[in-house]
Amino acid sequence: MRKFLFVLPNSRWFEGGAWELYPYNVCLLAAVLGDDYDVSILDCNADNVSLDNALERIVSGDPDFIGISCLAVDYAKGAHALACGVKERLPETVTILGGVYCTLMPEIAMEDRHIDYCVLGEGELVLKPLLECVEKMKLPEQLDGVAYRDQDEVVIKPQREFITDLDVLPLPAYDKVDFRKYSHANVKFSFADSRDAVPVAKMYTSRGCPVGCNFCAVEHIASKKFRARSVENVLNEMQFLVDTYGIREIVFYDDNLLFDRKRAERLFRGMIDRKFDLKFKPVNVAVYRLDEKMLELMREAGCTTLVFAIESANDRVLKDIMGKPLSVSRVREVVGYAKSLGFRCAGLYVIGNPGETWDEIRNTIQFAESLDMYCHLSIATPLPKTRLYRQVKEMNMLTSDFSFTANAGCSCGWIITNEFAPFDLEVLRTYEWERINFSTPDRRSRTASFFKVSEEDVSDFARGGRIEIQKRYVTDAGKRLS
Repeated sequence: MRKFLFVLPNSRWFEGGAWELYPYNVCLLAAVLGDDYDVSILDCNADNVSLDNALERIVSGDPDFIGISCLAVDYAKGAHALACGVKERLPETVTILGGVYCTLMPEIAMEDRHIDYCVLGEGELVLKPLLECVEKMKLPEQLDGVAYRDQDEVVIKPQREFITDLDVLPLPAYDKVDFRKYSHANVKFSFADSRDAVPVAKMYTSRGCPVGCNFCAVEHIASKKFRARSVENVLNEMQFLVDTYGIREIVFYDDNLLFDRKRAERLFRGMIDRKFDLKFKPVNVAVYRLDEKMLELMREAGCTTLVFAIESANDRVLKDIMGKPLSVSRVREVVGYAKSLGFRCAGLYVIGNPGETWDEIRNTIQFAESLDMYCHLSIATPLPKTRLYRQVKEMNMLTSDFSFTANAGCSCGWIITNEFAPFDLEVLRTYEWERINFSTPDRRSRTASFFKVSEEDVSDFARGGRIEIQKRYVTDAGKRLS
């Protein structure tokens, strides 16, 4: 039987920070391949495996196919390094790259001749047919959602159809990994991993989002159409997780869990009716889909934490620049009621959009402070295929050193306007984030409570932003800051 090895590269290989990945996607793909292949998974990220050690393990297993998962464009360097190492040691092994990076940037990914194929979009649709073509030594000319080479020409065929019935997908093959390692992981200062109960599982109950915020690439990754699993299908997966692994908390990773409000209500009522007695949290929530009734139902069903995607405190920015169907007055009402019900709350904000004024940026920061909860400030980051990227590219607003793969996250500015430069945004973001979340004993205590960590941990966390600014802008930090 042919061997297929999924590999998740280590986010630390090239100066990136530790990234808590959950093996849902690769375990789902493993289940789709089923018994037709001898499937295994090597998670270099979770085990902090070095690149050399990863290559040693891969060579010892001598797989026929390697599936490299790269879920963010700023971690592309690790995926390419892995593919290069594999081809140097096992030139006959077929290398297949999948994930967000190659879905958004297949033309860049395929410049690397160590990558034989890219799977674009939903791998559940195309991976198995692609393998059949490879085994028959045929080009995948009839498949959409792939990139390949015909002689020296790169052929890119984007995904045109998305899975309409998500219920047909199997349960992820968690037996391919040490599931306890993930369900008991303790990751500090992560919105999703402030544990209320252990063990924890993470789930996707839907895909896609039709809203189309200017900074978001979801419509190109999972489609603009909202597609949902049936409530019964989701509840059955929860039952499986409870019965098999003793799960006591669920984290929903959906792009927009509450988009279909009636379905969300049925889901939460189903959790109550089945008496799961689970804690749960969505990784973020659309404020415009929340009201008092929904908040009360979520609380009754076991929701503990709400991370509100607020983005801006200016109606003009929300509507005309971001394209978000949200009003600032509604934010204050919803957050206030959520806090009165006892939810742990936090807010997500994006500053530095083209067309945004300095006063509007300041207003967002003042608003975030007034809500008296943990706030996360991001700098508007142009991602591939987003409206934001197209706009700043057309208006020549990008810095000369801009790169999709810079591995800078949301802390770097790449946009220059008449109102601000990257330096302005980076310093403002760093010091205002620290002031709002850590500048008084009460605020440090609030942050520690939200993330369920010690006050000592919070002090170290608070210093991190300043250290990054120092690294970025102080030439000789040892002399000038001692």
